Amino acid sequence: MNQDMYKFQAIQEELIQQLQSFSIAYGQYPDKNLNLVINSIPLLPLLKGQNITIQQDPNLLPRIYWQNKEQTKTLASFGAIEKLDHIPKATDDAFYLGGLAFQQQGEQWTDFPAILFIRPLMVFQQLEQQWQVIFHFNGSNSIQQSINTLQSLKAPRPLVKFTPQRFKRQDSPTKEQWADLVELAIEYKALLPKVVLSRETELCFDESIDSWDIMDLWQQANPNSFHYVLQFSDKHSFISCSPERLFSRQQQQVTTEALAGTVNRGRNQREDDLLLQSLLNDKKIDRENHIVQEFIIANLKQLKAQVNCAPAQVMQLQNVQHLCVPIKALLTKDTQDSHLLHKLHPTPAVGGIPKLPALQFINDNEPYTRGWYAGAVGCISEHESDFSVAIRSALISENCIKLFAGAGIVTGSVAEQEWQELDNKIQTILTILGTQ
Repeated sequence: MNQDMYKFQAIQEELIQQLQSFSIAYGQYPDKNLNLVINSIPLLPLLKGQNITIQQDPNLLPRIYWQNKEQTKTLASFGAIEKLDHIPKATDDAFYLGGLAFQQQGEQWTDFPAILFIRPLMVFQQLEQQWQVIFHFNGSNSIQQSINTLQSLKAPRPLVKFTPQRFKRQDSPTKEQWADLVELAIEYKALLPKVVLSRETELCFDESIDSWDIMDLWQQANPNSFHYVLQFSDKHSFISCSPERLFSRQQQQVTTEALAGTVNRGRNQREDDLLLQSLLNDKKIDRENHIVQEFIIANLKQLKAQVNCAPAQVMQLQNVQHLCVPIKALLTKDTQDSHLLHKLHPTPAVGGIPKLPALQFINDNEPYTRGWYAGAVGCISEHESDFSVAIRSALISENCIKLFAGAGIVTGSVAEQEWQELDNKIQTILTILGTQ
């Protein structure tokens, strides 16, 4: 037995002793959480370690990995003591993970309904250089259940690179259908100044795909993003490496951003700088971003918030760079996370403007169901919340992965150029999968 196995077993044994002591103090059904500091433990390998036993122990599901954009909080959660089909209002030490589909009408993906939030059974968490475990209790789940689930955990397993395999690729819409869609959207310009059209690219391989391995490689390639894996059953995993924040709330202070407008990265520093300047000076891109800014500001003001915008800046990722305008707001005391989510999601950066006609156009004309792609994924507690827009995302099932990308269509958009933008946006994950 190797050293890592002994180390993990020592952590398990210590946590079980702490749970038993907690039981003596607060009874078998506590109504408060137990927070414990532990030695460091690798979180993605810990989640991967449960692949073998997940079918025998459903208490390990859902499995969720979440890392915020600043990389100051990383967590791995197992199980659920609550599952909600609405946006929760957290009180005391309650903490929820989950999200909303792109649209809350119509049929969604299997395992991913219109709205789903869970309060985890237990959370392994890294804050800066401190590791913790939080056992959640609400008065109806027992300490024995937490002990049983903890005992069923297997040791972390090493993460590995994806081995290139033969694959089949299918795009929906096809390139020809895409050209027709872009043309149709431009015809509607009087009613729809902007609509975001998207594509699903499905890759099927000879062997299965491990979500945890893929996430590890993806977050190494694009570190300054949200990183998350949501696995609500053993059938599917939704993963994302999203650069876009929907909003972050600290008490009544809210930070959000207008992220719209994209150009490539350059092949050298000079070309990169030229492309960056073109992003800041392009009138079409400025118009596209301004639409998103206006939407966010207007909706925050409807909630009686005080709003301030910072100057435009450029967000650089591995293969593309985006125009970004940071926005801050001060909320009234009665504004809840549900109010923010319903007002801000989906933004024109993933839907269009006006909101309802754009969503209807997408619903009527896109040949696939977006599900949680371009949805809102995040966490909620009483004093803070943080939500990502679920772009740069993928749905994994067995040996197939569906990749998603979108492009804003406004007057002056060219179908061929927008199709290339879609390819640029999934290039990082294509490289990880060995298909580039």
